[in-house]
Amino acid sequence: MKYCVSDAVANCPSRDNWHATIPPLQYPVTGSTTEPRPKLNTLAMPTSYFVAVDLGSNSFHMLIARENKGSIEVIDRVKDMVQLARGIGRDGKLSEQARQRALACLQCFAERIRRIPRSRVRAVGTKTLRSASDAEQFLKDAEAALGHPIQIISGYEEARLVYVGVAHTITNDHRKRLIIDIGGGSTEFIIGLDYLPQRLESLSIGCVTFTERYLSEGHITWENIHSTGLATCEELELIRADYKAAGWNTVYGTSGTMRVISELMPEAGAGIITKNGLQALIEQTVAAGEVTASGISQLRRDVLPAGMAILHAIFEQFGLEEIHVASATLKEGLIYDSLGRLDHRDTRDQTVESLIARYQIDVQQARRVRQTALKLWSQIKLPKTQKFSYKKLLGWSALLHEIGLSISHSGYHNHGHYLIQNSDLAGFSQFEQQLLGLLIKLHRRKTHSGPIKALEQIDKGLISVLICLRLAILLNRSRGNLDQTPSIRIEDEKVILNFAPAWLQNHPLTERSLEHEADYLVPLGLRLTYSCD
Repeated sequence: MKYCVSDAVANCPSRDNWHATIPPLQYPVTGSTTEPRPKLNTLAMPTSYFVAVDLGSNSFHMLIARENKGSIEVIDRVKDMVQLARGIGRDGKLSEQARQRALACLQCFAERIRRIPRSRVRAVGTKTLRSASDAEQFLKDAEAALGHPIQIISGYEEARLVYVGVAHTITNDHRKRLIIDIGGGSTEFIIGLDYLPQRLESLSIGCVTFTERYLSEGHITWENIHSTGLATCEELELIRADYKAAGWNTVYGTSGTMRVISELMPEAGAGIITKNGLQALIEQTVAAGEVTASGISQLRRDVLPAGMAILHAIFEQFGLEEIHVASATLKEGLIYDSLGRLDHRDTRDQTVESLIARYQIDVQQARRVRQTALKLWSQIKLPKTQKFSYKKLLGWSALLHEIGLSISHSGYHNHGHYLIQNSDLAGFSQFEQQLLGLLIKLHRRKTHSGPIKALEQIDKGLISVLICLRLAILLNRSRGNLDQTPSIRIEDEKVILNFAPAWLQNHPLTERSLEHEADYLVPLGLRLTYSCD
């Protein structure tokens, strides 16, 4: 099978020629791909346990594990082929059937993890929830069913977490790796060395979405397999040259599609997919018009031919001969990422530091603003939120508030908002990225009703975060060490600042800035007062 890239479709071989390149099947297909579903229970579990929930486009997964000397021990796995991507209608909304399948699955997950602390549970949504037009309403119902917050992550973050999971569960041989994860709605491609990813991409290639688009009639033919392969090549064209130039030594595949295909190779259970073996498997499937191997659920049978065609196109376009199948994927990555956060190795902190370096932010000023902002925040008492940390969000926004200066001083808060909203931020969910961008947009000058209402609708406590950020920037306007931080109270509709005696008299420019700030806070329904005692 030979695929051509989109600029030479007219020169692509016909399906008859492609068929001729596939060798005849020379081995029986064996191997089972199903496991009995674990029984759920609600026994109390130690707080050392961690939970990862992956709301994928094809399957929902839940992994329960505990840490042991830097590695994780799996305690329980639960999987349900919800096939959320199949429930997306032409209007971009989830069908009622898909919603009910998803919510029923999450209710089962909730029963299993009811007694695990919230801080040890991370749940994420991927491609389908990134695309669904009614994802926000579904998330509210899904969070109620699961009993925990669910974050929608970008394709970049999905790829990073896949790499984290695989890198921690395979031999660290100091060789460059290409890791490929074929999902229901997207496929991730990562090149990395040891624990550090070097290239991260998520393309709109999925076994569920491509099944709906090219193989929905059910009977598998050369024509629809070939159409699926060509569609894959069009997407691969975006990254093929760059990835091949970067190079790799070993290729790993992960996800259910890779695992099932590997089990259908001549040496079942060997954990390797070969190019010739995959060609033979496709030939057998087309000859039968369907996947004929026993022990595979009907839902998996329906989407596996698209997975085969996608994978074969990847073999062709990247010049691969074999792929080693890894057992870990995104959910393991979530567990290891959670361990890092608890051990003060938060990827988000590293991302912020890299942005400071890339955009040449004044580090000393950024740290002065953060220090003042956190001192102000320490005086404000608000209940904790399930979805994010006020303190972390305030610290990051203080460090990055001048990121837009790399473009222009004029309107740099708007430039900063654009950069944050349109960058790949490792470790950040789309929700956290949205909040960070809004705070940077609103950190100076007039406050606009639209973004302010957006913050209030998300969480009213964010207004207090914004006030601390704005005041910290104002107080550090001289770009020197601040000799004192005022006391602050936020009561009802008042923001009350209290400085040391004569401090404002000795800082007339700051007092003038506070006068302007009082006017800026009026649209927020707040009255700023300040005095010296």
